[in-house]
Amino acid sequence: MSFPLLRWDDVPAINAHQMQQLIMLATGKFGLDNRVLVEHTARNLVTLVEEFCDTGPVLVVAGRGNNGSGGLAAARLLAARGRRVWVVPTHEAENYSGTPKEQLEHLKHFDKVRVRTSLPKMKFGCVIDAAIGTNLEGPPRGRTLDVITVLNQASESVVISLDTPTGLVADTGETPGDVVRADITMSIGLPKVGVRPGGNVGRLFVGDLSLPAGLFEALRLEPVELPGYLTEITLD
Repeated sequence: MSFPLLRWDDVPAINAHQMQQLIMLATGKFGLDNRVLVEHTARNLVTLVEEFCDTGPVLVVAGRGNNGSGGLAAARLLAARGRRVWVVPTHEAENYSGTPKEQLEHLKHFDKVRVRTSLPKMKFGCVIDAAIGTNLEGPPRGRTLDVITVLNQASESVVISLDTPTGLVADTGETPGDVVRADITMSIGLPKVGVRPGGNVGRLFVGDLSLPAGLFEALRLEPVELPGYLTEITLD
C-alpha cells in the first residue's frame, strides 16, 4: 500500500493543550461520540500493523487515558481479524474508567486476546505503544518504565507508538527520562509540535479523525483536509 505524503510545513502541528481542546470540542460542541473517535484511531492503527507487520503476534501496551483506548480498540479489531494479541495495561484494571475501561472489558469476549499484568517473554511481530501519549508528566516510572526498557530491547519487533512515543514530551520533543524508540508514530488528528519525523519518532503518520472544518476554526487553525485516512508526514 502506498500512503499519501505531506510536508511537515504544510500541515499545522498542535500542542498537548490544543489536543485536549480538540477532543473536548469534538465530543462537546460538535457532538461526536468519543467511542467513534476511538474506533477511527483503532482502524488507522490496524492499517499500519497490517501494512508493516502482517504476520506474528501483536503486543499492545495500553495506558488508562484516550491513548490507551485507541490501543485497546486496535487489539480488539486485530483479534477479530484473526491475529493473536497480548495486552499489557500500565495500571491495575480497577484504575481504568470511562472509555478505556469499556475497551478493556470488551477484550474478554475475544479468544485471540490475552491480558497480562507483565510483559510476556516471547517474540512479537509488532508492538503498539499506547501507554501515555501527550499526557507525560515527568520521567516515566514504575510499570511504564519497565515497558520502555523491554520494548527498546525488542529489536525484532516493529514498534508503533500512538500519538507520541512514551517518554517524549509532545510539546518540545524533549525526553526527561527513558523513551520508546519507535519505528513508526501515528499522530491522532494532527501532528504534535515536538513529534517530528526521525529519531525516537521514526516514520510519522497522521491518522484522520474525519473532523468538521468548524472544529479547526474554533481552535483558530486553518481547516485541514488530509488526503487519506493515513498520511505520512515528511520533512522534505
